[in-house]
Amino acid sequence: MGKYLQHMIPVHSPKELLDFAKRNAKRINGFLLSGGSTLEGRVPLEKYAEAVRYIIENYGLRVNVHTGLIDERDLQYLRRMRPSHISFDVVGSDDTIHEVFGLRNGAQDYFHALELLDASGLEYSPHLIIGLHFGELRGEKKVIDFIATLHNFSNLVLLVLIPTKGTPMENVVVREEDAMEVARYAAENIESARITLGCMRPRNMHKLEKLAVDLNFRGIVLPSLHTLKYATEKGVPMIKKEMCCVF
Repeated sequence: MGKYLQHMIPVHSPKELLDFAKRNAKRINGFLLSGGSTLEGRVPLEKYAEAVRYIIENYGLRVNVHTGLIDERDLQYLRRMRPSHISFDVVGSDDTIHEVFGLRNGAQDYFHALELLDASGLEYSPHLIIGLHFGELRGEKKVIDFIATLHNFSNLVLLVLIPTKGTPMENVVVREEDAMEVARYAAENIESARITLGCMRPRNMHKLEKLAVDLNFRGIVLPSLHTLKYATEKGVPMIKKEMCCVF
């Protein structure tokens, strides 16, 4: 994941974050606040709590935060922060957590964090990466089953592992049929209007995009021209939004 952080704008203090927001307030709608995680799987954002709240209240920007794993203590700073949205990556396989993330946690830790978010009154969206276990399906349906028991999430964001050059997974391939199987399963168990096909996915999965149209997903991030044409021909009403898919 560090490969993707390299392309983000770095800030090292609340002051730097405030300066960034002030400089760009008239040019952007909002931003994602993320970062590398600790050995416990947390993204250390607590020191930015007051800065994020100030930015939202004074500059009118939407701030989406990646928290990583959370517990009851983290909810205290998140309630002070009051981010516009929380994006939370969920993993349903202990093996994936150990072998891919290198963490000692288990799937139950992620499910517990979801329960905390669901009861918190904060806006949040679970994110599920299909094929995260070296291209294999491992725990994705378990995650969907658990999310189906929750009540207050905004939408489930489905992502697909991208084989990224320079990483141990650069030659990994996720079968489009597997991604479509998970998408169908999600639509069978969760209202389609609460499911989004997110930005992180291989761009050649046109059948998956068309399936998202057929299943009446809430949205598709950066759909291909083929998919736009397909949706238009089907008479699907479309609204273009230039912001993160969770909003």
